[in-house]
Amino acid sequence: MNLIKLFFLGVSGYFLAALYDIALLYKRTALSRVLYVGFFVTAIPFVLLFSQYGSPHSAWLKSILILLMIGSALLLAYSVLLEFLLRNKTPGSLYTQGTYRICRHPGFHWHFFFSLCAALYFWYAPITLVVAGFVLSNFLLVLWEDKLLFPKLFPTYGEYKKTTPFLNPFQGR
Repeated sequence: MNLIKLFFLGVSGYFLAALYDIALLYKRTALSRVLYVGFFVTAIPFVLLFSQYGSPHSAWLKSILILLMIGSALLLAYSVLLEFLLRNKTPGSLYTQGTYRICRHPGFHWHFFFSLCAALYFWYAPITLVVAGFVLSNFLLVLWEDKLLFPKLFPTYGEYKKTTPFLNPFQGR
């Protein structure tokens, strides 16, 4: 699969994730369950990249980058998928503890770090541009969620915004 197709596949995952958010807002439970797949679609291009491209780096540098990617992928999965399920005492309510006490979108940081390590791993400009497009798509998604969707979905989101920074965990601390 060429890089342009991989790019559009990944971007379609972010689009499906945005539609998932809209389905939640309008309480379309069955539709939201289907659209949830968008979060996983965003990972498919990375799997395909690793199956089709190699790294020009030495074995030790590749190993370090892979370990960093695994760590950031685990943190991303925890923040975005597991933390709500394991720690949120009231399902469907705004969760403001754990990693969401640091900033309102901690998953963006883990995604960015994973993407940066992937770009370094492949060390190939066209892949770096594709990965940068994924980071931009993710940023646009969290910006849209933060400014338009979450204030409508969660009545206390305005108060949360006053006490917790958008992305910069050091802002106001």
